[in-house]
This record gives sequence, structure tokens and C-alpha cells, in this order.
Amino acid sequence: MKLTQVRNATLMLEYAGKKFLIDPMLAEKDAWDGFAGNARPHLRNPMVPLPVAVETLLNVDAVILTHTHTDHWDEAAQKAVPKDMLIYTQDENDAALIRSQGFVNIRVLKDENHFVDGLTIYKTDGQHGSNELYADTVWGNYSAMPADWYSRTTMKKRFISQGIPSG
Repeated sequence: MKLTQVRNATLMLEYAGKKFLIDPMLAEKDAWDGFAGNARPHLRNPMVPLPVAVETLLNVDAVILTHTHTDHWDEAAQKAVPKDMLIYTQDENDAALIRSQGFVNIRVLKDENHFVDGLTIYKTDGQHGSNELYADTVWGNYSAMPADWYSRTTMKKRFISQGIPSG
């Protein structure tokens, strides 16, 4: 198995003779404004250029989308990925969105997904942040922010009792 981080959440997975492009963000470096509410909203995105040509990244058996946030499935990817490329989505809602963008070969990931040549993909759960942060109703949507997004005072009082330097 070979797993290559292309940039941000974009990955290339090579396994058992198959290649998968995961969460393609294919825009040129600095194509967008920074993300509001992020720890560094002043930084433009994507922050680094693609390390290889888009055509190289698209030489795959399938695309896997964990979700359709812009930093995982951007307009450049929507234009570059062939409309008949096999695309796996996390659920039917994402599949409907991808269909509305003109893609025709979409499969919703099940718990277990079999290819004709014996390769199996297993769907697993994932989340940004800890259970403690997600259970905290006071913080709501902000609980998924990285630690450096919060002030030191907030982090010390709300989340961590030790290890946060004052100042």
C-alpha cells in the first residue's frame, strides 16, 4: 500500500493494483480567500501548489469523497474530473449533489464495498475533534476548530487545565 498526501485533505491511495484519489482539491495555489472562522483566515487557499499535474492525479480507478466541503471537493475538481469517473460518496445527499454537477458514475459507500477483482473498501466513521468537544453544547459548531483558534484564556478555562502557557 502507498498513501501519498497531495495537499490538505487530498490523498492518493495505491493498493492491490488500484489507485484512488481522495478528496480532490485541485485549485491553483491562492485561488480563494482564507476561510472565515479558521485559525488563519488571512491566508489564501490552497496554501501550496499541487506537486504534480492535475492529469497525473486523475489517472485513477476512482475518486472517494469523504464529504463535499470546498477544501475536499472544489470547483476545479468538479471541472477536471471526468463526468464518467467512478466516484464514491459518503451518503445519498452527497451523491445527489455530485449528480447535480453532471457526474454519472456515482456509488454511495456502504459499510463494505467489493470490486470485481476482490478488493474491498470498508467505510469507517470519523470526526474532527474529540467526543468531549462534540458533546459540549455551549460551543456548538465551533467545537471542530483547531486549538489555536481559541484564545489561550478560553482554552485554559474551557478545555485544558494544564499545559497552556499564559499570555
